[in-house]
Amino acid sequence: MQRYFIIFILAVFLVSCSEEEKKPLTAAGKEYPDQESWDAVILITKDGNTVGHLKAGHIRKFTRKKVTYLDEKLLVDFYNEQGQHTSVLTSEGGKVYDEKQDMTAYGNVVVVSDSGLTLFTDTLKWNNKEQKIYSEIPVKFASEDGDTLYGDSFKSDPDLVNYEIENPRGKSKKSLSIE
Repeated sequence: MQRYFIIFILAVFLVSCSEEEKKPLTAAGKEYPDQESWDAVILITKDGNTVGHLKAGHIRKFTRKKVTYLDEKLLVDFYNEQGQHTSVLTSEGGKVYDEKQDMTAYGNVVVVSDSGLTLFTDTLKWNNKEQKIYSEIPVKFASEDGDTLYGDSFKSDPDLVNYEIENPRGKSKKSLSIE
């Protein structure tokens, strides 16, 4: 009998020491983030150089999903390789895909370049590997001179210098002389 008691105790001990699968914290079907911040400021670097300065009213990081949500007003300042400010992005929110560091900004997205161009769209994506911003939905470009350019999609560097627009159309206040 004593022998069975010892085996029983050992079995209970082994079962209680087994590793459980870690599940996300939930309550009533809602998953909670692993990390959360308010009025956050994040410095974005590449090879030791500052390439971005991000501010968000609220940040939620979900480690298992490998995604970070940025909301309550998103503002990102972009810098070139020489550390000079090139443009600023504002939107209602965003989402960072943590593995590749790609990002999507959504809701009244506006990018203002230091060269005077302004981009308007509802969703804009950042491809970290290519170091490019792009939109697969309609965009509007406006210059300080009052010129306006529309397109069905868009791809550019973050400073809006080298860009491609699919199906471009627009209006200009510049005059052409025809001889």
